Amino acid sequence: MGQPLVSVVAAAMMMVLGVGMGMAKGEGEREEWVVERGCKAPLVVFGASMVDVGENAVAQPLTSAAEFPPYGLDYFGRPAARFSNGRVISDFLSQGLGYGLMDPYLNSVDPHFEHGVNFASSGSTARNSTQSGSSARGSGLFPLDMQVKQYKLFKSKLQYLESKNKELKNLPTTTRLSKGIHVIMPAHNDYSNVLVSSSNFDAPSLILSIVAAIEDALREIYKEGARTMIVMNVLPLGCAPAFLSLALLSPPMNLDHDQCVSSYNSIVDLHNSYLKQLIEELRSELSWEGLILFDLNGIYLDVVRHPSKYGVTQPLVACCGAGGNEYNVNLAILCGSSGTVNGTTVQAWRCTYPNNYISWDGLHPTESFAKQIAYAILKGHYTSPHLSIQDACK
Repeated sequence: MGQPLVSVVAAAMMMVLGVGMGMAKGEGEREEWVVERGCKAPLVVFGASMVDVGENAVAQPLTSAAEFPPYGLDYFGRPAARFSNGRVISDFLSQGLGYGLMDPYLNSVDPHFEHGVNFASSGSTARNSTQSGSSARGSGLFPLDMQVKQYKLFKSKLQYLESKNKELKNLPTTTRLSKGIHVIMPAHNDYSNVLVSSSNFDAPSLILSIVAAIEDALREIYKEGARTMIVMNVLPLGCAPAFLSLALLSPPMNLDHDQCVSSYNSIVDLHNSYLKQLIEELRSELSWEGLILFDLNGIYLDVVRHPSKYGVTQPLVACCGAGGNEYNVNLAILCGSSGTVNGTTVQAWRCTYPNNYISWDGLHPTESFAKQIAYAILKGHYTSPHLSIQDACK
């Protein structure tokens, strides 16, 4: 007999949420996309695969689907270890600030950190539950608390160089780093890992533990002097094609008015409400005026409800997949892989027009949607309170 169904689904979802690989700064830039010119604030990124530009792949090369076609082909012309058909959200944030593409923290080949550094690690969680150091395909390496430790170590090394009057080649000063635009995208994997492995869990307790981990990270980063911090909430997982496909395996499938899985979105909604409360409390307690909440959930739902406004025709369907259901997601044959269905070999491959889709591979945004998300952040849309990128850049 084959693997138990839960194991197959869990392994499949971990691949969907998987790991990535970086590339040289500026490679593949075939267009100019700048929202803010002359920005002086470095960009600092924490999170997982939707903002990872190669942290995991530097540490564990050739272990993820994103290092193989068709990932990356629509912009880079080859796999760039980003879980997208091209660039991810952090790429567009960096390019939108006029900086070009970011380097991952672990990059040791001609790294350029003068305009920022990306600590995001695909597969990571907000809680300290990531399989750190595991070689298992699709596992995360660096949970949020480890990323914060890397950030603190990075800053301490800058301080040491400054104390020795060393030239900070391709590095920001500690003052510039503190004044940087910090972005954190936590928690998606915390919920994904639980949803694919169990239908019986204490949702309120889970949510409180995840939000507490985010609070710990924010407080530590604040202690390091960070003054502009953009925190993204969790997208409506019940609208993601991978989770819609997962729900098909456990009928009855209860859909809401958006044709999304209501039980999954209810958990996400509760998380987002607690996260919003946390942001408000920290803003007040710490007088942290630069602590901003970005409503990723809101912009995702807006595309689902008003797809034509964004040029989207398939808001609930994955671009890259092997078919098998109306969401184009076979959880046993993920994007870029092949398998046998009813005696026939099939391959999960890219759609003809990715811009018509929100989802690239079942969960991660297409390049076109990643650009919409980054544009919204940089223009202060879906931000609470309103983000002035011009002020943050000073």
